[in-house]
Amino acid sequence: MEPLTQILAATDFSARAMRAVDRAARVAHEHKATLHLVHVVDHLLLRMFAGDVDEHPVATELRLMDSERGRLTALAGLMASHFSITVLPVLLVGRVHAEVARYAAEHGIELSVLGAQGENFVRATLIGSSASRYVRVGLQPTLVVRSEDKQPYRSILVAVDFSPASKRALATAIALAPKATLRVLHVCELPLASRLPAKFRSKDAMAAFRATSEKQARDRLEAFLREVPGAETAATTVQSGPAAKTIMRHARAQHCDLLALGKRGAFELNQLLLGSVSLRLFEQFEGDLLLVPSDDQGA
Repeated sequence: MEPLTQILAATDFSARAMRAVDRAARVAHEHKATLHLVHVVDHLLLRMFAGDVDEHPVATELRLMDSERGRLTALAGLMASHFSITVLPVLLVGRVHAEVARYAAEHGIELSVLGAQGENFVRATLIGSSASRYVRVGLQPTLVVRSEDKQPYRSILVAVDFSPASKRALATAIALAPKATLRVLHVCELPLASRLPAKFRSKDAMAAFRATSEKQARDRLEAFLREVPGAETAATTVQSGPAAKTIMRHARAQHCDLLALGKRGAFELNQLLLGSVSLRLFEQFEGDLLLVPSDDQGA
């Protein structure tokens, strides 16, 4: 992939959201990209505040919008000055995840960057429940930032299932941090012994089945990597076990500071949902997470 040119960071001005803004600005600086700094005023909260003060609702809305616009402009100026990048402040009104997704699609955003969780009810309109909604509907690669680390990514683990989405996740990870150490993991999820015919339930039979599955997966992984430019130097691992648990354990063991995977690949159970593996990693992985749709979803 070519260097990134259009990056979006969504903020609710919370401290945790600032981690995402800071990471997005650093990536924009590395790639010489434009940063779209987006803040969405939730229309329901806007109406709630307008109804709680003793003035005309329109005047209240205008005053609140001016206040939020001022905060956003100040933050954009700070990021532009500190990181020597172009920052476009964008103030939107509506349902947070829907407005961010619409803006990203309309402006050719190549990477969306979100915080994982906000700090209070009012400021959680984006960072929290809306973040999980956004990674379901967003058509661009989405970087979910939890870490306070400000260094460039040094070690990336890409979990692949040979789907188009995981292929794009691998390519996106390489483009995002080309100097990082790259590791690629495929997890063989073996069937429960209780679901196999009786003759395959013995310890020896299960061990043979596992060895055969892992050998086939290694061969397939080798061919898979040849299809992604820049992946030929990746360290590869094939392991058997529950997918999400195995991925998290491997990422921790290798001290990876970024985990990447396709968000709607062969792992996934439902096109309308994140899927069991992606959802569990989104909820439980303590580091930064890059979730990438397939090319046809991002087209």
